[in-house]
Amino acid sequence: MKTYSKPISLILMGGFSESENQRLRETLKADEYVFATATDLYNCLDIAECHHPKAAILDFAAIEHNYLPIIQFLQLLQIPTIILSDDLARNMIQYLSLAGIFATLKKTNNQLELRRTVAIAAYPNAGSAMDSDSQMRNFNLGKLETGKHNKLQDVVNKAIGTAVSQMSEMIACEVEFEMPSSQALSPLFLHKNLIQTLGKNLVAVAQIDFHGNLSGSVQMLFSCEAADALVLALNGGGDVASEEFKQEKADIMGEIGNLAIGGIVGTFSNTLKYDLGYVVPHYIEGSVDEIFSAMNFNMRSTIILFMSHFKIIDFGVDGDFILFVQARLLLDLLFRV
Repeated sequence: MKTYSKPISLILMGGFSESENQRLRETLKADEYVFATATDLYNCLDIAECHHPKAAILDFAAIEHNYLPIIQFLQLLQIPTIILSDDLARNMIQYLSLAGIFATLKKTNNQLELRRTVAIAAYPNAGSAMDSDSQMRNFNLGKLETGKHNKLQDVVNKAIGTAVSQMSEMIACEVEFEMPSSQALSPLFLHKNLIQTLGKNLVAVAQIDFHGNLSGSVQMLFSCEAADALVLALNGGGDVASEEFKQEKADIMGEIGNLAIGGIVGTFSNTLKYDLGYVVPHYIEGSVDEIFSAMNFNMRSTIILFMSHFKIIDFGVDGDFILFVQARLLLDLLFRV
């Protein structure tokens, strides 16, 4: 049985002709590499998002008109990006370096340098491959400082504000909330993040799954104790163990969720001009594991997570709005004029 000195790494090659792809494969041919190629720009970035290659090699001529958003998106995914071109001026090379490109190399007569650069990009910590892989799967949206990212954050802030306003009006109580934090991560890390934030105990959720130009999920989370307290305060009391109370809780939390998180989806749809559809929110209780397993995710996607903590002042009840969308939303925003 053949053994390998290093873990197998996926290398993405984008924008090259078939003959150039073949030349690059021959140049980089090694037991530890497998290759994915794409001539279409969106296909290239889809591969990057879904399969998280260890490094990307791009032809600058193919991305020249959109190079900055492409660089920014690959930075979000923390994929080291190598640009190949024979025609770049020195100031452009310097600019690309400042923008976050891992390396800029000549297309011709660079076989040895290309092999060395790809090896460094794919195996930054050759003695600690597992640690390197873990770091590569936990992405930091905060590192992406762009006007488009700020626009995305503004839309989320507006959506959460709308949800809080509608919930406050419905229950006739003051509601305070924090500006949403943001993070981009794989579904595996999302699951881990939710457990660290919420624990494994039972939580109460009003949830909307939406679809259309954009797919995602919005949750309004409470501890079960907080949901009970809110419903008791609204309906004047009751036996929390009774079936009647459980039904009232499901109805009330579903109605609050319909107004609050429906407002979030509506804000996204109206502000970004997306055609989004959803059904009336459903109310569920369960552990984080159970709730996560019911979420509508492509497990290969990168997920952007927004979380805002809120407090219903009069009742002393705390909860969280959590919004999940695929990173495609950010990519679409980066490419919008």
